[in-house]
Amino acid sequence: MTSRPPRHRLDYVDQLVGDDSAGEAPAGVVREFGTDPSRARDVDVVHLTDVAKAIGTRRTSEHERTRRAKRFVKLLRRQRIALVRTVRAEEVGRAPSRAEVIIDQAAASLVSLTATTSSTGHATVIIAHSHLRDRFLGFPRAESVPGRILITAHDELPAAYEAVVKVFAASDLPEWTLRIAGAVPAELEDSYTRTLADHTGAFSLRDEALSDAARVEEISQAELVVVAAPESNESQSIILLALSLDRAVLVEDTAAMRTLADEVGSEWVRRHPGALTADALETALLALRSSPPADRPNLDAREPNAISAQYTAVFRAAAGEH
Repeated sequence: MTSRPPRHRLDYVDQLVGDDSAGEAPAGVVREFGTDPSRARDVDVVHLTDVAKAIGTRRTSEHERTRRAKRFVKLLRRQRIALVRTVRAEEVGRAPSRAEVIIDQAAASLVSLTATTSSTGHATVIIAHSHLRDRFLGFPRAESVPGRILITAHDELPAAYEAVVKVFAASDLPEWTLRIAGAVPAELEDSYTRTLADHTGAFSLRDEALSDAARVEEISQAELVVVAAPESNESQSIILLALSLDRAVLVEDTAAMRTLADEVGSEWVRRHPGALTADALETALLALRSSPPADRPNLDAREPNAISAQYTAVFRAAAGEH
């Protein structure tokens, strides 16, 4: 696994491991964790959770990325190690680099959280994000604050959330407030400061990287969680955490979000067409109040050990091809 092991904070790698609190996590796969895939030895499969770990970031020269890709693939072939990699949402829709083509052509399987293809056009195996209901049992929670909308991130707020802040500021929503929880990017501090100063009382800000406990607290106090760029790995985590805490989300209407809404309940996954506008936000909030969610979101298909078992099957199939 080219990632950190499961740790005190939620990470994508938790999807692969499942929940062994009752001794029921899928067995038969021994996992080793590291951040340098070229050091993999005596394993059957390397899972690249981030292709940059093998070829470098976009800041690395294309020549160097291509050289690293060729060297890495040669190393795997020499040791008869199969390759599985995770395709991230941000890779889709852009022209692939030569290095990415080399990696994808060598992979036994590509996996993704939502239906997509890699930037090279290779089809992916879809393994959904698991629910998080059991992971945070016992964590302190709070009652929902009526009229509170939340935008949040694990660490730094993605740039896409600046637009959400400006849309809320331009909306006519006297009964609603916007809570911002997450570290504000340095380059956007002035923008956030100006907007919040112009709308005192309508906004509140918690400008810091959040622990899991803090995110559970913030989400449980919200009436609605707005998630920008909903198909990224981090956004998927926030969406599933909100749904696991029985909080509705508002996301852009994409094919993946329509599928999610059909699965868990459309009253839990509220969608707006295209980029969020003041009219779309006002319409969504009016619909939420007139038809609030009933029961709980249907997360039966996202049981953590069922998701882990799907990854185990992918690893076994990849190893079997070598």
